[in-house]
Amino acid sequence: GFCNGILGGLVSITAGCASVKHWEAIIIGLIGGFVYQGASMLVKRAKVDDVVDAFAVHGACGLWGVISLGFFGDPDFGGNGVFHGAEGCGKQLGTQFFSAFLITMWSAGISTMAFMILKAFGMLRLSDAFQDAGADVMEHSPSKAYKGKEAGI
Repeated sequence: GFCNGILGGLVSITAGCASVKHWEAIIIGLIGGFVYQGASMLVKRAKVDDVVDAFAVHGACGLWGVISLGFFGDPDFGGNGVFHGAEGCGKQLGTQFFSAFLITMWSAGISTMAFMILKAFGMLRLSDAFQDAGADVMEHSPSKAYKGKEAGI
């Protein structure tokens, strides 16, 4: 929830931080928090297993950040956003949408290839027994990690 919304706002402003004014950065980040919330709810509704909301924070908010520069890009800082009304301002918005499309296609293509290779070698999912016992128990030895006083903490 709340912390991921803040992180989503920070991710949102990363793409355009050098090309917007400080108050525009606040608006972009605030909208990014709402983008995070909507994407998170959509992923849960689609029953996709994303326990840390990585897609909502980095994917959806990152795309919003790229597109937001087409709206908020300030000519004083090298931008050409629609809200600044400079001549040809719509061109940057089109460029930002096209860039977002290319990033999405590249990421989907590379991810699909990687997942197909992992699946072919049986390395995409943990075994049922591993999942039933829990990854913490099987992989991270929580009995050692959470001993507290016995571990000298």
